[in-house]
Amino acid sequence: MEIRKVQVTGGSSFIVSLPKEWIRASDIHKNDPVGIIIQPDGSLTVTPKILGKVSERVKIFDLAFFDGADILFRSLIGAYVAGYNVIEIVSPGRIPSWAHKSVRKFTQRTVGQEVSDQTDHKIVIRDLLNPGEMPFSSTLKRMGVIVAGMQRDAVFALKTRDEELIEDVILRDRDVNRLYWLVARQFNLMLRNVSLSREMGVDIELALIYLQISRVVERVGDHVVKVAESARSLMYTSLEKKIIDIIEVKSRESLYIFEASLESLFEKDILKANVLISDVRDFVEKCNDISSWLFDLGVPGVVSIGYCVENFRRVGEYAGVISENAINYLVKDDT
Repeated sequence: MEIRKVQVTGGSSFIVSLPKEWIRASDIHKNDPVGIIIQPDGSLTVTPKILGKVSERVKIFDLAFFDGADILFRSLIGAYVAGYNVIEIVSPGRIPSWAHKSVRKFTQRTVGQEVSDQTDHKIVIRDLLNPGEMPFSSTLKRMGVIVAGMQRDAVFALKTRDEELIEDVILRDRDVNRLYWLVARQFNLMLRNVSLSREMGVDIELALIYLQISRVVERVGDHVVKVAESARSLMYTSLEKKIIDIIEVKSRESLYIFEASLESLFEKDILKANVLISDVRDFVEKCNDISSWLFDLGVPGVVSIGYCVENFRRVGEYAGVISENAINYLVKDDT
């Protein structure tokens, strides 16, 4: 840390000189504007990035060091999440078909990524999304809506024996992953450019909470996929009405807790979040009791039915994690 003394000029203006090394590195000249951001802890951030624009960061992948489509796709996702806005894929020879498939899969499963240039030896992918156009809260709300819809449709598909709907539920998990990767990317962009915080309408502390909760919602989506897979295995099993009723009730109860936990964050309702944590404990105990009862009953498809209840229990537990995160953030406003 450098210590600078505050100077007073004209009797009312307070001036602090800026380090020459920083001035040169930032290419700042006389009369150039800089941004000054007051942070929640009372400190100041001085930045040359006054328009909230993301500086160009380029990541180059040489296919000579890749042995297949999977590792290339994962690397592209990693570069995307890390905040690179230009990704170049180069090859000493002609770019193989598996690389083209990975690039196509990548652009389809991310937000704002498009191929801007392509030759036999090079592919350039650029980010066309303005970070301020996708607020954290809107993305997280959308994730919650998708996941809740997936679970409702999975249970409905089991009840109506709709295999096509089951497959659609499983595919929708890609949309959840897509939005989670976007939240992670937006957070990393904000870490590198603090002026984005104002443009996106959140401070870094709240952005971190959104990142943590989006990861939880993404995991809930994974458990809903397991519900759908269990429902698919039960598609041709004759189930008693009481079993279907149990599945519907437990699904409805887990979704109530899940959706209410997200609402407690968006509505800044710390009391609601606290009540939900108690609700989760009760819900988990009931699910455990039902699981034991099912295995004692020995009905057809008992393993898959048990997996459904088990995954509803996990959805409820994750809802408790969301409520805890909401309390951890909201409690500071009560002090």
